[in-house]
Amino acid sequence: MQRSSLHNPYPVIEKDGVLSFGGNQAWSDSAVMRKCGCGVIGGTDLLLYLSLHKDICRTELFQEAYLENGILELPEYMSYVNCFRKKYLPVIPHFGMAGWMLVLGLNRYFRHERIRLRAVFGVLPRNLWVRISAMLAHDIPVILLVGPNFPFVWGKHRLNMYHRSQEGEYSPSCQIKAHFVTVTGMDDTWMRVSSWGKEYYINRQEYFNYVKKHSSFLISNICYIKSRK
Repeated sequence: MQRSSLHNPYPVIEKDGVLSFGGNQAWSDSAVMRKCGCGVIGGTDLLLYLSLHKDICRTELFQEAYLENGILELPEYMSYVNCFRKKYLPVIPHFGMAGWMLVLGLNRYFRHERIRLRAVFGVLPRNLWVRISAMLAHDIPVILLVGPNFPFVWGKHRLNMYHRSQEGEYSPSCQIKAHFVTVTGMDDTWMRVSSWGKEYYINRQEYFNYVKKHSSFLISNICYIKSRK
C-alpha cells in the first residue's frame, strides 16, 4: 500500500487543556468566521506549517510561533487567523470562500513575502491523487474543497468523514459539504485530514463519487501549490 504524508507534525493548538489537530473556526469570536471560516483556517494552517518547516517559506510573522513544547497558544494562533482574514483571506457572510478566492489570497501572501511558490485552484480529475501525493512528498499540506451540491446548490447530499480507532477500524463520524479540509496524509484508500481541530479520514472513492454525482470538479478540488519560476 502506497502512503504519502507530511514530514513534520501538523500545527497543534492548546485550548482549555485539550490539544487540537490544526485550527478550528469555532474558536473565533466572529459569528461569520464560526459559520463560514473554514477557508481562512485552512490557509492559516498551511502558511503556518510552511513557515515553520520549509526554509524558503520562513517569515518574520511566524518567527515566534511555537512554544518550547511544540504547541501553539490559542490567543497567538487566533491572532494569525485574524491577520490573514483581514489582509489576505476575506470571508463573505453566508457564502464563505470559493477556491479561487483562497488561491488569490495565498498568492498575494507569497508575492508580499517573496516566496517563490504559486497556488492554483483545481487539477484535472485524472491527476487529482497524483498531485496530492506529490505535494505531500514535497512536505506541503493540501487544502481540499468538498464543494456544494451542483447545479442544485441547496441539495442535501453530503460526504462522510470517518474516525479511525486505535485498532485501525473506520467508522462514520460526520458529513460535510461546502467545506475546506486539509489533507495531511494519504494511502490507496484513505485521506487523513484536519477539520475543526480534529483528525478525520475521507475515503478517496467516496470523495470522487460525491464530486462526480453531486458536485463538480470545478468547485470541488484542491489548492495545488508548486514552485514559481
